[in-house]
Amino acid sequence: MTKSNRIASVTVWTIFSLMLGFALFQISEYGRNIPLAEDWSIVRPLTGNEPETLNWLWAQNNEHRIPVPKILLLGLLKITHGDFRSGMYFNTLSLGILAFSMILLARKLRGGTTRIADAFFPIALLNMGNWENLVWSWQVGFVFPTVLTCAMLLLIINNPHFSKPVSAIFGGICVMLLPLCGANGILYSPFLALWLFYCAILNLGDKSKEKSSPFTGYYLIMSFLISLAFTLAYFKGFEFPRWYPHSRSITATLITAAKFQALGFGPGVKKYWNFSAIIVNSFLLVTALISIRAIFQKSGLERNRALGITLFLGNAISFAIAVGWGRAAVVPTAGLQLRYVLLAAPAIITAFYIWELYGLPKLASVVQNGLLLVALLLLPFNTKAGFEWRDWYREGMNKVETEILSEDAPSLIAKQNKTFLVHWWDEKRLTETMLMLKEARIGPFSKMKGE
Repeated sequence: MTKSNRIASVTVWTIFSLMLGFALFQISEYGRNIPLAEDWSIVRPLTGNEPETLNWLWAQNNEHRIPVPKILLLGLLKITHGDFRSGMYFNTLSLGILAFSMILLARKLRGGTTRIADAFFPIALLNMGNWENLVWSWQVGFVFPTVLTCAMLLLIINNPHFSKPVSAIFGGICVMLLPLCGANGILYSPFLALWLFYCAILNLGDKSKEKSSPFTGYYLIMSFLISLAFTLAYFKGFEFPRWYPHSRSITATLITAAKFQALGFGPGVKKYWNFSAIIVNSFLLVTALISIRAIFQKSGLERNRALGITLFLGNAISFAIAVGWGRAAVVPTAGLQLRYVLLAAPAIITAFYIWELYGLPKLASVVQNGLLLVALLLLPFNTKAGFEWRDWYREGMNKVETEILSEDAPSLIAKQNKTFLVHWWDEKRLTETMLMLKEARIGPFSKMKGE
């Protein structure tokens, strides 16, 4: 290992450790074992008061059916006796593992060389602008499908044909689970399932590949069919939420989609929305052209990789358009939520790898260092945005805890904190659910006065 490589490795892994460590510290310091917003919907099954668990698992939350994230979060809560910080740690560690894997893959693509630009991955995924996804248990519903999606990206880059059994098995699991992870998974699962089917045909038809086996091809076909069945089931009885009116024009859709795509760098871009949207989307367009060119220039395995990563980027862009269509009508008043930062990140991460694989070497280095520089410049602004959410969260949680310890009646606590805890519930429902936590002796509610 050369001296410059050692310096780059130490720098990247130090930044990775600092980003992950700081996020975990924020959870330990400010995370509270009190449900917030949709967290409250899991209290009944957690405490054994949900008579129709299967219906609860399949029930919609906005546009999302998320049985897998619900099972994950419920399992974490059961293991930790209802500690709602368990979901926070899961989210943060999952994104940490994802960033770790991305650094290793970039290193592998260069033949064992790490570059300082690789620090872009932990900064993009673990900055405090991503606070809602890091320090809110319910966001397992955003984090887990994003991890599955990005895992598929890494698998496509590492083994484009999915000819290796390990890649095929993990890829199949990802594709089968995605339709069960909400709209975030549904918007990626058809393409990724079709990609596995395409790879299955390649594996079954090409007898020259020594590492290929009939098992791999048939397993990939099975994964495709199961994913397709789950996708069709997702839309049976599906209802679009009435409180999210759809976009009224193509222009509004595209403007919102462009802003969403820029949000991949964090909420710090909001100060310069129009400029950020133009720059980020122009960058993605140029990147797409480079990857399309590679499809025609490369051959064999490398062409397959170029095709896969190009289609993945196209899927990420179509994801942004879907968000634009679904949120354009509310953005003028409510804005794009902080939690959408994570959903926009895969497109920019994909662009990083495209430049690594198919950009001119010197220019690719400039582009990747540019991505890191932008992430670093925005880090203070992203942190400030995250801390604003943190301060709102801390103030609200401190108030709830103080009132619980003061032995106020549960109905009074519900009345005074409903707007903060779960604004769309009535006081009676919130009071009843708090008493379930008290009876189960979960968190500070175990000290709450009886009704």
